[in-house]
Amino acid sequence: MKDKFGKQYDLLEHICSKGHSQVNREADFGGLVENLPESVYVYSIGKSAHAMALSFEQDPEVHVRDGILISNEAPKGNITSLQQFQASHPYPDIDSLSASLELVNLAKKIPAGETVVFCVSGGTSSLFCIPAKGIGIEELAETYELLLNSGASIQEINCVRKHLSDVKGGQLAHLLKHTRLITIAISDVPGDDLDVIGSGPTIHDSSTFKDAFKVLKRYQLWDTVPHAIRIHISKGMYHDIPDTPKPGVDEHPNHEVILLTAANTQAQSIGDFLKSRGYNVFVSNEAYVDDVRVVSKMMCSQAISILSKNDPITKPAALVFFGESTVHVTGSGKGGRNQELALASAISVEGQHTISMLSFATDGIDGPTDSAGTIVSSQTTLDARKRGLDPEAYLQNNDSYSFFEELDTHIKIGPTGNNLMDLQVVLIE
Repeated sequence: MKDKFGKQYDLLEHICSKGHSQVNREADFGGLVENLPESVYVYSIGKSAHAMALSFEQDPEVHVRDGILISNEAPKGNITSLQQFQASHPYPDIDSLSASLELVNLAKKIPAGETVVFCVSGGTSSLFCIPAKGIGIEELAETYELLLNSGASIQEINCVRKHLSDVKGGQLAHLLKHTRLITIAISDVPGDDLDVIGSGPTIHDSSTFKDAFKVLKRYQLWDTVPHAIRIHISKGMYHDIPDTPKPGVDEHPNHEVILLTAANTQAQSIGDFLKSRGYNVFVSNEAYVDDVRVVSKMMCSQAISILSKNDPITKPAALVFFGESTVHVTGSGKGGRNQELALASAISVEGQHTISMLSFATDGIDGPTDSAGTIVSSQTTLDARKRGLDPEAYLQNNDSYSFFEELDTHIKIGPTGNNLMDLQVVLIE
């Protein structure tokens, strides 16, 4: 397969290794803030936590008095002024809880009037996690898994997450009302909704317990989630416990929010690179958010239209997409949304003229696997069938990881230190 599509494969491999944005590694995050004092406290949580914290620690004009870093990676020696914790993703565990309790304890000790910089990036919903009273961390992790496998959007998932937590949905901001609070958020969600990024620990929440209940009912999870979850949400709907802090009501008196969106910049940069290599390029101008099969059909339909000369773009063509799909898991296999999308796409373009696709997670981790994604072509499933593999059966069982493991086409690059949604590049010769 690689021999026949060597040029395309080499190009897609290059994009995967070099194409993800460096914005969170190179940015001077401190320079984004006006009137930053000489001394600050820094909280940094998420898959970009190290890069964001390091920007402040290396700033010669800023003294980091104390702080906490929570990441899915092991502590790094180049950060010394923050306590570092490694927690679990995509499902929270006891390490997530322990790290989060340390952060909250420090927040309570920060003197009034001090400046707190809260850096948030993708993965925070799992890494920063204190269950509401009456809910165990295992029950919360089980609920996270059910939600992530249900086909619900990230907006719907985080609506529920916020209402099962003591720190999400603006509750951390409420705890820090005695400080000057600066939130710097790197968006990893379609629409760049501030209250959705990391479940918005410092952003007041417009959703309610009733909204969370509706999500669980919509995806037929209400009778499946642990009993403690149902009890807690029921108490919230009947106003036996307070809802999350709401916009315009008791908001933080001195809070500045800086939103960084880089997924579209990343896609455009890759488009420019492909244009320099002689391709006629289409770059999507907005993030997709839909079921993985719908997203796959959209991409493959455009590729086939180009082959059929029914599209304004002509061969050789390159299509660049970004966003976050959803997967409704009904099988017992292993995979991630990028691998599932790639397998569905490989089946759709089977036998067509030279079409190749790169589908990968910019954080380097596709679902609960060690793969970032994969590269497929119109020959992928043909070759698989020759080996006795049934692509449709693997897709039906949500077992894309095992399929690509058999073909040895996984992209395994490890955590990238950023999280700018998923990226797909389709090449048509």
